[in-house]
Amino acid sequence: MKSQKMRLFMKCIVPVVAVFWSLSVACPSAMAQNSSNSAKIENLKLIVDRQQKALEQQQAQIQALQSALTEQKKMLVSLVQGATSTDTANPPTNLETNNHPQAQNEPSSVPSEQQPLTPQQTQVEEELQRGPEIADVTPTTPALQLGPAKIRLIGYPALTSVWRSNNNGGNVATNFNNILYDNTVPGTTSEFRLSPQSTRLALRVDADLKSSQIAGYFEMDFVGAPIGGNLVTQSGYPFRIRQAWLDWRKGKWEMTGGQLWSLMTPNKEGILPWPADIAAPQVIDLNFVAGFVVGRYPQFRLVYRPSEKMAFGFSVENPEQQVSNSVVFPSALSSTLSTQYNNGSSGLNVPNMTPDFVLKGSFDNKVMGGRAIHFDIGTVMRTFRSWDGTTASGKSYAFGWGVGANFNVEVTKGVRWVLDGFAGDGAGRYIGGLAPDVIVRADGSISPIHSYSWVSGFEFAPNKLTGLYFYYSGLYAQKNATLNGDGTCCVGFGFPGASNAADRLIEEATGGYSRVLWKYENIGSVQWGLQYAHVWVNPWAAANGPKSANANMVFSQLRFNLP
Repeated sequence: MKSQKMRLFMKCIVPVVAVFWSLSVACPSAMAQNSSNSAKIENLKLIVDRQQKALEQQQAQIQALQSALTEQKKMLVSLVQGATSTDTANPPTNLETNNHPQAQNEPSSVPSEQQPLTPQQTQVEEELQRGPEIADVTPTTPALQLGPAKIRLIGYPALTSVWRSNNNGGNVATNFNNILYDNTVPGTTSEFRLSPQSTRLALRVDADLKSSQIAGYFEMDFVGAPIGGNLVTQSGYPFRIRQAWLDWRKGKWEMTGGQLWSLMTPNKEGILPWPADIAAPQVIDLNFVAGFVVGRYPQFRLVYRPSEKMAFGFSVENPEQQVSNSVVFPSALSSTLSTQYNNGSSGLNVPNMTPDFVLKGSFDNKVMGGRAIHFDIGTVMRTFRSWDGTTASGKSYAFGWGVGANFNVEVTKGVRWVLDGFAGDGAGRYIGGLAPDVIVRADGSISPIHSYSWVSGFEFAPNKLTGLYFYYSGLYAQKNATLNGDGTCCVGFGFPGASNAADRLIEEATGGYSRVLWKYENIGSVQWGLQYAHVWVNPWAAANGPKSANANMVFSQLRFNLP
């Protein structure tokens, strides 16, 4: 009985002990497992937090990029709208597709509503309507990088046709004081010629020296006189240097040395040496218009710009005392004096005394709702000297001067009004040499000749591809004469009985048109132009011949503008 109880007890206690042992083993294991899972969960939370922060940073960057892209789009739209706002009245006409073949995936360089021009294309188009002068202060054409220097080849090959109602000489640059009278054979016969002389090439170098900028410019054409019988079998024309100079600019100061446009030549804006920044008439005639103050002389120039609106310049320029072929010297001194003044064929043997000195100031501003206005005024100071060939003390001296004021304003979008005026005493050289500088009296003393000139006109740009212009210009040379040494009449300029080469008044009215026929960015453009001009010449003394001469002229030019 007792043993049975014992067995019953053992049967009850053993399962309880087994269960208790199992629980004692399983609980720590489960606790350990739960602890491990908690650590993994914490690690996963950390990873998720890091990824969420990274995503937030990436989202912020995307939003910043989207904002920058939106601002760039707004700027581009405003630039395009500003560049094309002048064309709202007469929007540019799209060119025919067959005039400018393009690759399938290449963007069109022709203005259209669907594809606006880039700022670079707009700049290139604006330069096309400037007439014959090339290169301005801001280069935009492709360049060859050579160290710190950027080298550019610019210019254009051109074919020019010239027709004149009298035989002036066939050159693409009109000799305005050689308009012929109808009592001569050349004055009653017209002329026509095709010429490549207007072809112009230039080499430009720009370099940024960090604290300053330096630039070099070399320009040539082929307007020299043909040699001998070249025109019989070919149209070969001599090479001619137009400009060759070096420019250095730092802050408000600029220095330029070499051959370039005279500081007296009108500017479009400020005082700049670049040829496209002078206010040259947009004509095909390479002598521009009668009365335009023009000259390209070796010189040293210094310019100071106290602000963006103002500039002051001073230049020392190569002199040349000249009398053209219309001044008569005293009989006793003629052989001596003829070698001391340039009469159009004196070479380099004129004994100039000092350089010409030029001072100039300019002012630029925006008026009438953003219309550009420019005004400049300059003065040139000159000296003259000659020797009568008798005694060592027989030298004579005189002082000459000239004052020029030039004004242009954008009266409305695409329309510019130009008004230039010049007056001088002994400064006929600066009016294209169309008036003589001085006369020499019978006693050997020098007397300057008063002269005046003007250019007025309008320049139109109805759209980026088209240019129109009209100018009325001229000059007046005052007579200056005295008796010969023996009391007979006369010596000087414009006296009774003088040759009709002594011009009192030269006037010109001219108008023209230019059109860009084809263009492609970084390749170039084809441009065609047409100009008509009428010139009147009135001499001081007509004698028994006609009291005036006149000529009609028509120019046409097809050229390829290098990019």
